[in-house]
Amino acid sequence: MNAPLNHPLPLLDLDVLRTFVAIAETGSFTTAANAVFRTPSAVSMQIKKLEDILGRSVFQRDARSVTLTTDGEMLLGYARRLLSINREVVSKFIIPDI
Repeated sequence: MNAPLNHPLPLLDLDVLRTFVAIAETGSFTTAANAVFRTPSAVSMQIKKLEDILGRSVFQRDARSVTLTTDGEMLLGYARRLLSINREVVSKFIIPDI
């Protein structure tokens, strides 16, 4: 589905997606914050920004755990693919075939 050029969609930040994946994989904002070298409050702000952009909650939070919502599960597949494509592209320039 293509959006009209006169109404561009917002771009998702790869750093935010990296944080999202880290939270999804660890089940913890604090552990993910350590993995992505950010403070837990910065991680929370990144996820709030992501949820604001998408207009959906991606995590179900309670006092002891974090789990993906249905929308979060869908986003996780896309996020992993986008991060993989980014690694592939960058590696082609940094470590070209010899």
